[in-house]
Amino acid sequence: MIKRIIASAVILLMLSFTGIYAIDFSYSASIENSGNKKYKAIRLTSEIYNNIQGNMADLELYSKENEPIPYFINSSEESDSIINAIYEMNEINSYVKDNYFYFDYTLKMPQDEDVTASSIKVETENKNFAKEVEIFGSYDNVKWEKVQEDIIYNVDGNRKLEIAFDGIKKYTHYRFKISNNLEKISFTKVTLEHNNVIQEQEYFSNTIEPKFTTEESDSKTVVKISNLKNLKLSSITLKTDSRFKRLVTFNGFESKMLYNLEFENTKYKDLTIPLGQYRVTEDTAEIIISNQDDKPLEILGIEVKYLVDELVFDGSAADEYILKYGNSESKEPKNYDISNYKEQILKEGYDVLSIKEIKKENSNDNNEQQLDLKLIFNIVLCAIAVVLGIIIIRKLKK
Repeated sequence: MIKRIIASAVILLMLSFTGIYAIDFSYSASIENSGNKKYKAIRLTSEIYNNIQGNMADLELYSKENEPIPYFINSSEESDSIINAIYEMNEINSYVKDNYFYFDYTLKMPQDEDVTASSIKVETENKNFAKEVEIFGSYDNVKWEKVQEDIIYNVDGNRKLEIAFDGIKKYTHYRFKISNNLEKISFTKVTLEHNNVIQEQEYFSNTIEPKFTTEESDSKTVVKISNLKNLKLSSITLKTDSRFKRLVTFNGFESKMLYNLEFENTKYKDLTIPLGQYRVTEDTAEIIISNQDDKPLEILGIEVKYLVDELVFDGSAADEYILKYGNSESKEPKNYDISNYKEQILKEGYDVLSIKEIKKENSNDNNEQQLDLKLIFNIVLCAIAVVLGIIIIRKLKK
């Protein structure tokens, strides 16, 4: 009988312990599946950022059957930027030496910056020829360095009149060296060209107009902006029709002279403070405007641009998903196997899903439930202590 009592007490203790320390989330967001791609993504909103941990450890994704869904976080996309620059050249000299024909060219228009080129291209009225050409480069038209050796031709409609360089060149003068120019080939036009593909990384961003209040203190206007917690700010912009030029500081982090002026019907305006990726750790941030002896500005609004993250996952498991968040017990960010083939998934592409509804759990009910469970837990502990005490006393009497 005593063993049964102890066993029952232990089981009740374990159940109480589990109830007390069960992981609870303060918020849940419902997401409806759509699109025809295998992989899906959820773009986090400012409201979600405001109510999660700074390291996003408490973000958990589930199917509607409450099955956990692995994901990885993506914050940007890559795009190719093609640079096509063309620089015309003028012929400055031509001569013959040791059966070689030389043509010297320089830039038609002087440039303020270094001219970078990946190839040199010619145009000619000559036909039915194929010539070996050596290209030399110079910065001063005195000292020449060999750049490239190639063949140009125009035979039966087949043309190759561009010579690609091995790498980017920055010479201001170029020389053509052609052997045995019996055809008396000449060029009607010569251009330097720079064709390059640059990969650019663009971070996802969003813009909001948060609520704010203003107050005056010691010749300064203090603008308090709400609901910025955990946002990685890219920039913040004042909206005002006031004419001014004043020093503005954001959250003690960045200061800049902003202005909104007009002279002779020409407007001069800079109302934006760039912030890089500044993350706000508190719910409220401050803008301080130094007014000195001038009257305060009339602030019509605040525009905040912030960087956003996407949760990318395999969306073939369900037609509806639930994102749960807001749990202080989660300490480490999630690290799923799906992140090991992130590059392949990003190349394949994914559909971005919309958040339908965000629900907040009733914190009062949760707190009352936690108190009840703790009371039960304490009662069970006392009961076990009493039972164990009785057992020990009986054994000591024996």
